[in-house]
Amino acid sequence: MHLSFRRTSVALSVPAVLLLSSCSAEEGLGDTDALSGVELHYTEEGAPEVILRSPLELEEEASRVLDRGDGEDLDEEQILEVSHAVVNPETGEVQEQSFTEGSPSMVFLPQMQEQSEFIFDSLTDTELTVGSEIALFEPENAEAQTPATLLVLRVEGQSQAYASGEEQEQSGDLPEIESTEGERPELVGETEGDAPEETTAEVLIQGDGEEVSADDQVVVRYSGWKWSDGESFDSNWPTDDEEADPGPAGFPLSNLVPGWSEGLEGQQVGSRVLLVIPPEAGYGEVDEDAEDDAQHELAGETLIFVVDLIAAADAPEAAAAPAPETGQPDLSEEEIQEMIEEMQNEQDGAEGSGDADSSEADQSEEETD
Repeated sequence: MHLSFRRTSVALSVPAVLLLSSCSAEEGLGDTDALSGVELHYTEEGAPEVILRSPLELEEEASRVLDRGDGEDLDEEQILEVSHAVVNPETGEVQEQSFTEGSPSMVFLPQMQEQSEFIFDSLTDTELTVGSEIALFEPENAEAQTPATLLVLRVEGQSQAYASGEEQEQSGDLPEIESTEGERPELVGETEGDAPEETTAEVLIQGDGEEVSADDQVVVRYSGWKWSDGESFDSNWPTDDEEADPGPAGFPLSNLVPGWSEGLEGQQVGSRVLLVIPPEAGYGEVDEDAEDDAQHELAGETLIFVVDLIAAADAPEAAAAPAPETGQPDLSEEEIQEMIEEMQNEQDGAEGSGDADSSEADQSEEETD
């Protein structure tokens, strides 16, 4: 059992209630004319205000581009930074919004394609650019007991889904890593000599982003091995036999073993960092008197990680709490994300009729450290 978190792979804050596909056009998908009366404005503080010329009473999903930004074209292999608002489609009342929070949600497009072709197509087949605004509508689902929903998004930016910068020469003091930008790192050969007694970090690719704080929430690609035998115990990089890319993962550093914050604090976003974490900064030493199931299976192990620091931001206050004693900290998300998951679970349960897993989130939950 490794360090667990809910791998929503940075498609964290886009409601996954828009699940049906439709033909696409530059203006949007579905009945775009029905959304022609949707207008997006902002207060002096930057909060969104949505004006509806009339209540939306569509029977099928639809999307419409409200404003086409003047930034770069969207890249389907990158991570989008998105501000969103959940709106009452009858009154235009904004029920939830992230525009004024200063920390946009992150959407990994390849995984969004797996979760919702409609959202993916709305973002990629409408010639959106950075700075664009788009409205997406989902009708009421009586069977799943979900109300009609209007979602308004603004694309704030985009970034690579891996470390990007200048490759650094390895010192030779730590295990050798086969490292190529944009590709899954690999441990080369077997570890030799004594493991470091303290958490040790070495930059493999030097990024140029902001420095990471020990209490930040980070978005990362990672791979982990045991020093003792070089065995890989977790990674969120795709392998040749995986059909879909697991995607980057986001979590607060404070929810992880201490070695992560010790080794990543002060590193720059965009960097690939090699970490060697001794047991006391990982899962502790083996307690000979404890029951086998009472301690972590990685207890006593020195851990090797290669971490691509894709993004970092201040962690939500609730997310900065210490990890539970079980060693299985949950990824804390904003209230909108919890609402999204509940809606997704309800819809999947209604559609799956018990013959499939209840949600994509359940399928993607894995363990790591």
